[in-house]
Amino acid sequence: MIHRAITFLFFFSVTLSFAQKKVITHDDYDLWKSMSDVKISKQGKLVVSTIKTSTKMGDGYVEIYNTISGKKFTFFNGYETSISHDEKYVVFKRKPAYQKTRKEKKKKLKEANRTKDALFIYDVKNNKIYDSILNVKKYKLPKEYSGWVVIEKYKSKKKDTLIKIKSKASKQNYALVYTLNTKKKDTIYQIKDFVLSNKGKQLYYTTSSKEQPKKDNVALPRDNGIYKYNLTSGISQTIDEGKYIYKKLATNDTGTELSFIAIKDSVNIEYLKYELYYFKDNQLKKIVDSSVKHLNDHWELSGQQTPFFSESGNRLYFYSRPMKQYRKDTTLLEEEIPQVDVWHWKDKMIQPEQKSKFKELNKKAFISYFDIERNAYVHLQDKDTDDLIFDKKKEQPYIFGATSSPYDVQRSWDITWKDFFVIDSKTGKKRLLLKNTALKPFLSPDYKYGLHFDINTGHWFSLDLKTLTKTNLTKEIPVAFYDEENDRPMLPRPYGFGGFDSKGYALVFDKYDIWKIALNGKEKPINITKNGRKNNVEYRTERLDSENKNNASYSNKKLVVTSFDKSTKASGVFVLEKDKLVEKIKASDFLISSFKKAKNADVFTYRKENFKTYPDLHVSKNDFTTVKKITQINPHQENFKWGTAELFSWKAYDGTLLEGIIYKPQDFDPSKKYPMITYFYEKRSDTYHKHHAPQPSASTVNAAYLVSNDYIMFVPDIVYKEGKPGPSAYNCIVSGVEAVEELGYVDSNNLAIQGQSWGGYQVAYLITVTNKFKTAMAGAPVSNMTSAYGGIRWQSGLSRAFQYEKTQSRIGKNLWEGFDLYIENSPLFGIPKIETPLLMMHNDKDGAVPYYQGIEMFMGMRRLQKPVWLLVYNDEAHNLRKVKNKKDLSIRMMQFFDHYLKDQPAPEWMNKGVPRIQKGKDFGYGLDKG
Repeated sequence: MIHRAITFLFFFSVTLSFAQKKVITHDDYDLWKSMSDVKISKQGKLVVSTIKTSTKMGDGYVEIYNTISGKKFTFFNGYETSISHDEKYVVFKRKPAYQKTRKEKKKKLKEANRTKDALFIYDVKNNKIYDSILNVKKYKLPKEYSGWVVIEKYKSKKKDTLIKIKSKASKQNYALVYTLNTKKKDTIYQIKDFVLSNKGKQLYYTTSSKEQPKKDNVALPRDNGIYKYNLTSGISQTIDEGKYIYKKLATNDTGTELSFIAIKDSVNIEYLKYELYYFKDNQLKKIVDSSVKHLNDHWELSGQQTPFFSESGNRLYFYSRPMKQYRKDTTLLEEEIPQVDVWHWKDKMIQPEQKSKFKELNKKAFISYFDIERNAYVHLQDKDTDDLIFDKKKEQPYIFGATSSPYDVQRSWDITWKDFFVIDSKTGKKRLLLKNTALKPFLSPDYKYGLHFDINTGHWFSLDLKTLTKTNLTKEIPVAFYDEENDRPMLPRPYGFGGFDSKGYALVFDKYDIWKIALNGKEKPINITKNGRKNNVEYRTERLDSENKNNASYSNKKLVVTSFDKSTKASGVFVLEKDKLVEKIKASDFLISSFKKAKNADVFTYRKENFKTYPDLHVSKNDFTTVKKITQINPHQENFKWGTAELFSWKAYDGTLLEGIIYKPQDFDPSKKYPMITYFYEKRSDTYHKHHAPQPSASTVNAAYLVSNDYIMFVPDIVYKEGKPGPSAYNCIVSGVEAVEELGYVDSNNLAIQGQSWGGYQVAYLITVTNKFKTAMAGAPVSNMTSAYGGIRWQSGLSRAFQYEKTQSRIGKNLWEGFDLYIENSPLFGIPKIETPLLMMHNDKDGAVPYYQGIEMFMGMRRLQKPVWLLVYNDEAHNLRKVKNKKDLSIRMMQFFDHYLKDQPAPEWMNKGVPRIQKGKDFGYGLDKG
């Protein structure tokens, strides 16, 4: 009796605690914050993170954590952070309060008259703000030394105590050279642009009058000149004056060399002639003049890209391009010039892609360099080489060049193939390295080899860059290095490259383990993790050095290895010590990700999350022996009713074993019957431990919102058979839903499905072959594969045919060879069978799935008088970007589901629509209770 009483009391207290928690509503989205822009100081003393309101309709803060003292400092609305090289200061900007900016917008203040950002300087030693400056546009800190910050301020419409003169100069933006230890400020008026050297204490800058020429209104404003400022002495010297324009400043690391581009004369902006200058030891030298005699024949210097120096300062890289030849009839008026796009069947880029890439194509230029010691010009890139792959800081003997030109036409229906070249960086001579391949090679640290994965053979090869000898490095290893589960009609990609280790060995992945491979092919490959395949654990390395992105990362000279248990989805961290894995962070029911490392110390940060736990920031020191959580971004979550996530497995109708995730309410009662919404997109079970913060929807349902509002959410994995994307979805999704129904707590009369893009297509298909679902929501669905095959991805300008023949849409044949498959898999032709009410979203600026696909589905269902609604957000992309529209979709989507699955009254927009004349005035959210 006593035991029963205690049990009842416990059950009552738990129920009461759940009852006191708030259910998540659409009004709560602005409460949630997100973390971005995490920085670690070079010696690991400071960790700085920026926290923002997820919806951007609220304020945030910057948080500074001292890993030595354990002290923390937060500051309202801070962002754009920088840490001084000596770790004594943190500099950041502060946005005006959100409500202040909102009020100014409501008053229709022009942007120039609104409150501007301020700059703040935090003193690390004293754990407080050291100084602040108002009305700041931007700032820069040197990378490799400390003591100064250069600040550009907006011109002030009010009295500014920093400006003590009244002149034209005071009516323009100006710069402050700020000395950190004394707060001394030196002013540079009429600032146009500036650049700081990484190591030398030099500032180079240009100033401009900002005045338009009186005689030629299309010309650019005149610049005053270009100048050098010594940060130590505070002395400024003139480098050059008298040119019309000075732009694209670049300096070497030590600040002893400068390059810039200038325009000598005031001429129409369509016919600018650029010249490249080089400055050192108070001597100014013209590297490329308007005669362009040092360039390729009929080429000119490009003024669109910024030159740059190699780390030693011996190479000055710059860009040039073939001279543009126009045959323009200048006798015609603007209204007499036809506006027409001419499509040609042999165009390497179809017209929509040319339009999408117009700015890029118009600015396209090619890299050369001036060798300062040899006084020589080397042209690395000709017009037939699309890209160069090299470390721009290092004077490596070989670099890679790539071109897709021979295969550009077939890109419309095939994957992108390329030819790769090896280029001698001293002479510019290029030799063919790889032909008709899909993936770029990696350059070894000693510059002797390239490492390349050949998708045709499924093996890793080394490429001797001197002899061009190709050696298969993995042919003797009895495991696959390509994706064994690939179900797309294309050759599978590799599991990945883990970087080069400290001795120059390549680290490559199979499905589970990491292999160490000698590039000369003379040593037997070694499985350095050994037990991944046996234990169903995926081991991977991290590449955290931003300056050496192809190198694997170490802690205390030991290789860092992360683990992911494919059964439990738990993450852990190991180091490789004396050829053995040593566990540092034990795998638990969390996802660990987003690693960062201090440049010169073994200090790491990472984020740790699961469905219930926001991915707060953790810091690790001393070879991962010390780990501490240092942020708590959303503490208010504990006041809200949340839920749980669990893995679920079942067999599809064809016998395939599948996994999925079931999300349940926090106060789940197995004796109750819950409505269930099934969401899907490819395979999602590996995201089991991913956190889902409440946020307005860009296109899909939100797991946290659903469980808080007493829905079950099911997310099944899907595997596909070529030519059968629709039936494959049915095989996996519907079998999964039926398996969940057998658990006994799902209301089989109140089931729904929801998906976006590829998932939206499958929603539209499923309701043509089953009436199991009471309602459905599809975002950006393809409804007619025959018209979609010939459509355009408007954002990139690419033909959509490749998707069907080679990638996600998985038909595997062109429209004429597989016509029946295109018809069978198209929802449009199954509309007569539909009995499920459908809500769709398809936006008029969708750059991935053409907007007319949603219209075809809507008009077909409308013609046959099937219940259907279509939400079209204006000037919106494939997934919503504007918060106002995200909030609107969230409200409408849940009103739709609540009506059908919970018998809630239908809103006015569902019953009556929203007439055009009421658009933006009456949203139609009101519930029709009659």
